[in-house]
This record gives sequence, structure tokens and C-alpha cells, in this order.
Amino acid sequence: MIATLLLLATAAPAPLPAPDLLDPARAGKIRCIGPDTRARTCATMVRYTVHEDGRFDAAVTGVVSTEPTILIEYQTSGQIEDGAACSTVRPIDFRSGKLTKDGAGLAPAIETSVRQRLMLALQPLAGRKRCYRDRADGDGIISDVIVDGQVRADMNQRVLWVSPEEGWAPGL
Repeated sequence: MIATLLLLATAAPAPLPAPDLLDPARAGKIRCIGPDTRARTCATMVRYTVHEDGRFDAAVTGVVSTEPTILIEYQTSGQIEDGAACSTVRPIDFRSGKLTKDGAGLAPAIETSVRQRLMLALQPLAGRKRCYRDRADGDGIISDVIVDGQVRADMNQRVLWVSPEEGWAPGL
């Protein structure tokens, strides 16, 4: 009987490893944060370049103002840690990011004002480690946000992975 149990224990298939958080990015998909499925828009879109060692580079395009709609485009980087995508919130990424309205640069006075408001809003997170870990939620995905090791349910986000050819764009 013990031999049979040992045989069954060794014959049982090993559990499959958890899917890598950025597998969709490796397949060419774009992370859509805050999706509006009717309008096919995302509050933020992230295009990842994933490296073999768990690091990633990200090109981020997000809405920073809705009246009028103003976008920021910036670059950042991070790494996968314990199944979560993590990066340090760096003000320089946002200061050097490109601000646009309808694809064109902003007038200098407007750019200064928008950038000042953006930097003020960013201040509580500056220099802090921000991670996200996805979980299934019905037919969708909820991204649990963790700041400096503390879960921040108030910052959780609904996300989708979309294909570039599907016509999704930044917007609200």
C-alpha cells in the first residue's frame, strides 16, 4: 500500500507554474489601464520591452487632463519581483515626458501649468516602489497596486491586454 501511494505521488503531474505577468507583452500586446471597451480607449497604455532577466522597459502614454484632453508620454523601467511588476516612481520620468494635445505640443504657459499640477500630484509617490499584481475578476483583470510593500486597494485598476491592430487609443 505504501508503495502504491509513493507511485501515485510520483506519478501525479507537477503543478504548472503561474503565468508570467508580462507574457501578453512578450506576445506583442499593450497593457490598457482603465479601459472603456465601447470607445476602445485606455486611461493609460503601456508598451513593454521585456528582458530575459526579469527587467522591463516601458513606454507609457496616459491622460493627465480631460478638459482639454492632454496626454503624457514617458519612458520608465522596472523588474518582476515575486510575480509582480515593480518600478520606482521617478519624477524625472514625468518631468522629461512629452505633453501633447491632439498630437501637438502645448503652448509653453499651458505646459508649465500642467507639468506643475502633475508633479504636485506625483509627489506622494516620488521615490517609492510601486508594484502591481494582476488577478482575474470575472471576464476581466484587476491590478492590485502595492506601494512600498503595502497593498493600496484605493489604487487598484481594471486592465486589459490589447493588440496594437485593434485600434485602442489613450483617452477617457
